[in-house]
Amino acid sequence: MYISNEITNVSIQWTEICRHEYQRVSRPKWRIDFYYKCGARMDFEDIPDDMIQCLILGAFNSKKEMETNLGKVDFELSNKAIPISDWRELQPLLVT
Repeated sequence: MYISNEITNVSIQWTEICRHEYQRVSRPKWRIDFYYKCGARMDFEDIPDDMIQCLILGAFNSKKEMETNLGKVDFELSNKAIPISDWRELQPLLVT
């Protein structure tokens, strides 16, 4: 299952010093930009959709600050018990 076409950008604050930005570059491929508080930056190209699903799912279950191009993810609106183990359960919470 692919990430919905409606989601094209995801930003996650993983730690105090590191933020990830995931940007869709094609239907099955993404780019990850890592931004560090010290000003350093690193990026990865051609990341498969299923890897991004795993990262977003992990961030959601860890209640990391997350925003998509559709808006900020509100963990309190979820009536699902965390951890959510499957992308099919999570995606409807992100695309509303």
